[in-house]
Amino acid sequence: MKNIFLILTAVITMLIGGCQKGWEDHYGTKETDEIVSPLNLLEYLKSQPQYSAFLAKLEEYGIDKELERDQTLTVWVVTNDKMAQLTEMDFDEDYVLKYHINSLVFDKTKLKSGLRLMTFNGKYLSVDISENGVHVGDGTITKGNQLCKNGVVHEIDQLLKPDISIYDYLEGLGDSHSTIRDTILAMNDTLFDMENSIPVGVDRTGRTLYDSVFIISNPIFERANIMSEFDKLTMFLPSNEVLEECFDNLGQLYGQFGKPFLPADTVIAYKWIKEAIFYNTLIDNYGSGDITSAFNQLWKPTVQEVDPDYMRMSNGRIYNITKMKIPNNVHIKMIKQLFHYYEYVPDALKDDLFTVSNYSTIVPTDRDCMCFPAIGVEGIYRTLVLRGEGDVNDGSPVSIDFTPLMLERASDGSIGYKIVEVPPGEYNLYMGFRHISHPYVNIYVDGKQIASKLNVEPSNPWHYDRSTNTSPAKYNGWGGLVGTVMIDGDEVRTFKIKVEFAGLGKGTAETVELYHWALIPTANNY
Repeated sequence: MKNIFLILTAVITMLIGGCQKGWEDHYGTKETDEIVSPLNLLEYLKSQPQYSAFLAKLEEYGIDKELERDQTLTVWVVTNDKMAQLTEMDFDEDYVLKYHINSLVFDKTKLKSGLRLMTFNGKYLSVDISENGVHVGDGTITKGNQLCKNGVVHEIDQLLKPDISIYDYLEGLGDSHSTIRDTILAMNDTLFDMENSIPVGVDRTGRTLYDSVFIISNPIFERANIMSEFDKLTMFLPSNEVLEECFDNLGQLYGQFGKPFLPADTVIAYKWIKEAIFYNTLIDNYGSGDITSAFNQLWKPTVQEVDPDYMRMSNGRIYNITKMKIPNNVHIKMIKQLFHYYEYVPDALKDDLFTVSNYSTIVPTDRDCMCFPAIGVEGIYRTLVLRGEGDVNDGSPVSIDFTPLMLERASDGSIGYKIVEVPPGEYNLYMGFRHISHPYVNIYVDGKQIASKLNVEPSNPWHYDRSTNTSPAKYNGWGGLVGTVMIDGDEVRTFKIKVEFAGLGKGTAETVELYHWALIPTANNY
């Protein structure tokens, strides 16, 4: 019986030892140089002369008292030769030292990539584990798991420079980023925080006097609180140079389709920028897919270019933008021109821009009064009238393949034309006609049919531009919806609109009378 007991004891010991070894091998928790001390943290540091400079600074600022209180802590310590770095940091020394202490015991088994530890200075310390070791902030553990009675000490290879919040970084930006800095900070409002202010007395009128606390409020914080240390956020940061290039490109683009770049356009662009650069998540693997901002704005990494090497912040990260584009569907409300601009092209050049088939005449014609006295507009609707030749049923319909034009005034005051160019993307095509007894039409863009036998005789929405998104009523609208078109390519370019007679409606003549065209970016046109 005694022999059986000894055998069982030996087997159980082997099993326990084998399990323990397997656990440590599987989870990597075995620390060969681990130290276990019965001393508290303060006593332990005093017993280690290599940490004496670090401890002396804790004592100078009274922080050493925390190490012997009834609490458990983690201390990130450096050897004496690393303490010279303290004077090189742009922070108060006690602020830096408190960044090296956090509540609770985080031995190496509890340190995981992505872990954020709130330190005694109120800032988070980030943890990352790689094949090269365990990293905290910019430091790496060189001698970990020095276990004490009330905590653990980890020696690291450098003094840690505290991360700052996205807000603090933004506030401290220099002249190279003054535009975005001033734009965001101008939205700040300083508010009295009664809840955290302490009453200290009353004045002669009986009103309470406070040791006042004030807080900064900003509409940005409602969706992305870049000041909070408890959130994980991402910001895309544009420099003045990036913004200037962005707005220069906008101005040039507007010139290509005949729209002045107005102050209101600048307001629209800046609104999008402010709402597109803040995210309520940590963005990893930039470029792996489209992302949506805290303000529900779409950001396409295939269009917006950033430096993938982000800057770590205490509450997130910042990517520097290298090239920015305001999406087409944000800043382009309407690209619109008139068909009668045909008349400004010299006859010798018309064949290069227009293909007119099976017609007897093509004549720009003044028609109805454009009268809006409330806004001081009075003029004439002028159309481009094409009349077919031969019989309406001869199988040869009148048509025009039209290169869109806009007008521009020369330095001598004369008026000329310019070919319209638009950015690629998806648009809704709207058009207007003089609707009365107008025949059916087929519409093509760049040779692709968009509408077949389209009935444009109803006055609403086809009569000139007096329908759809007008301002004021019946003025300068979009007209009638023809269909969705795709302007292909990677660069701004021109395109062609072909209008073709497709049969009689209420009228009796093969006559096409064109007023305007308009492209409206769809939600897919970025």
